[in-house]
Amino acid sequence: MIEDRYEGRLIESATIDEVRAVIPDYEIMLVSILDAMLERYRRDPGYHFIDTKLSMLTGEDFPTPADDSHDYKGKTAIYGWIQGRGLEALAGHIRWLPECSVLDEAGKRQRIEGLTAMMAEVFDQMEQVRAANGGRVWFVFDRTGRLFDLDDSGRRRYFGSTAPATSSGDRFYSKGMLAAAALLGRPAKVREAMDYLQVVLADTVERRGGRDRFSFDPKNKVESVPGKLGHGGFMISLGALALAAEVAPAEAWFRLSEQFIRYILDRHVNAGQSKGLQPYDFVECITAERKPWRESDGRVLSDPGHCLEFVGLAAKVLLLLRAWPHRSSNQRALLQHCADVLPKVFGRNFENGFACKVGGIIKAFDLVGRTPINSDMPWWSLPETMRAGAELLLMSDGESRQRLLQAIADCSNAFVRNFVNRKVHLMAYQTVSAEGKPVDVIPATPDADPGYHTGLSIIDFIRCIRAVA
Repeated sequence: MIEDRYEGRLIESATIDEVRAVIPDYEIMLVSILDAMLERYRRDPGYHFIDTKLSMLTGEDFPTPADDSHDYKGKTAIYGWIQGRGLEALAGHIRWLPECSVLDEAGKRQRIEGLTAMMAEVFDQMEQVRAANGGRVWFVFDRTGRLFDLDDSGRRRYFGSTAPATSSGDRFYSKGMLAAAALLGRPAKVREAMDYLQVVLADTVERRGGRDRFSFDPKNKVESVPGKLGHGGFMISLGALALAAEVAPAEAWFRLSEQFIRYILDRHVNAGQSKGLQPYDFVECITAERKPWRESDGRVLSDPGHCLEFVGLAAKVLLLLRAWPHRSSNQRALLQHCADVLPKVFGRNFENGFACKVGGIIKAFDLVGRTPINSDMPWWSLPETMRAGAELLLMSDGESRQRLLQAIADCSNAFVRNFVNRKVHLMAYQTVSAEGKPVDVIPATPDADPGYHTGLSIIDFIRCIRAVA
């Protein structure tokens, strides 16, 4: 098995050569996860969904209870987020495989063929689910596409349809739909996905988008509070806009990207407008008056991982904009501004969130008291930060180069030491405690990452690091 070739190499000194030296390990990791996803898919021919329903602590499949009314981990609970992310990840990995240095040509061809067939079947299944629900994709549903959430006792509560406005499930699925349709060469579905994405983006701009997620983590409650405005829809949409700009470059995608980047920088990054906070602090939520949202005890919450994910997605679309020959003067000014400010935002929020003694990025930080609110560390923020750092190496001048390389090295070493589970396909533990131990905490969904946060971030990281002069 390819994972037997994984060394778990650490970056001993923060140089570009040392960073490049870990690329083969990451390629082995990506291929190992792909192989596991394909094997799990093939073992159940009647189940046309991406299946990452296994425990990262034990490696065992989550059981499906006889009474599925309480099932939220087993195969009767299908998460729209995972299927959308998974389709986008499969398409991204299939495009990357020809570049992979740890496989021979036969190995690449075999995986491309198998993964493409898998993606086509999942895509067709998900299109049936979406059609049955008025063209929308909800956070979770059963195998027939019936939508549900959970009541106070943890029992499923079915309902008939979603609200007319789109939700987070639609944000993730519209991206996955576009990526899959483009890779499969289905122009009618590409056009349909573009139309769907435009509805999602319009809802984001007007804040019509609904909330479909419910939380499994008592430390990370998800609830709507009137007047409390987050950045998540705008941030996730930057990934969609980068994808759309790659599939069908057009001025509209770059114009919206500029709008969304400026929106987040102007409202959620402290450039001196929020007294009592540090320069370049990232505020998770704001008020309608653009003030930091303060909890009842006066704390101002920041999720450092979300900030670093924003930097990575913004930099991804900005690198595409830099190569776009029809840039406007405003867009050229944005590129210059971001080349200066994004490394500062990256540095401040990496400092806020990175737990140096253990290795990982904490979930929540109080910008007033300058102390952790939630010291649990999810896996996804490390590869997202590695992507952001590598992209900034291509965008910014030499002044920030060493700090970026050091942050990349710190994240890579923390990921290798604390998160990679060598016994389970080189997948990552979902959450690690402040003591550096894996814990049974679900950050978003019970499903393991289908190559989205880890795979797509690492692919961008590899490409950027290879391109750094």
